[in-house]
Amino acid sequence: MLGARSLLLTGVVLALAATAGAAWLHEMRPQSVVQPAAQTGARADKPQPPALTADEERFATALWVVHREATRSAVAMSFAGIAYQTENHDARVLARSIEPLAKFFHDAEIEVRAMGPPPSLSRTHERYAEAMALYANAAAEMLKFTEDGDVQRLDVAHGLDVRASEDVLRVGEVLWPGQYKPH
Repeated sequence: MLGARSLLLTGVVLALAATAGAAWLHEMRPQSVVQPAAQTGARADKPQPPALTADEERFATALWVVHREATRSAVAMSFAGIAYQTENHDARVLARSIEPLAKFFHDAEIEVRAMGPPPSLSRTHERYAEAMALYANAAAEMLKFTEDGDVQRLDVAHGLDVRASEDVLRVGEVLWPGQYKPH
């Protein structure tokens, strides 16, 4: 049973790492105004979402600042769990890795909730804030595990992490539709 958990956790972390790496590469490549004909044809077949209004764009830009760090922190949290499961089995090392991430996600939730989204993005805003809360709760479960050794807490943390990742991807589809998504 522990082997299946490790494999599942490893798979999730690898998916998150691939997503973060691909997003980073996407952001780092130079943007070209001219699209190759093959890409333009494929994109023309797919209906484009409506452009964001100026207020929506301001909100998306402000949220992107948090999102960049949230993506990195989510991957770091997953890697810390994998390193614990596969390498060191040292709860103190895991706690030292998770503590700053738990603080980040707690603070990020507060920061996101304080943002004033336009009414058209209120649900998107709430979903992102909830994702930060889920990540914070996942980190808290991992820290509780380091105190009491209850392996079930890692399962709970994993479930919270997966739900948070799914919500973050859904928000990304609305606010940053060009962002790379695996699959």
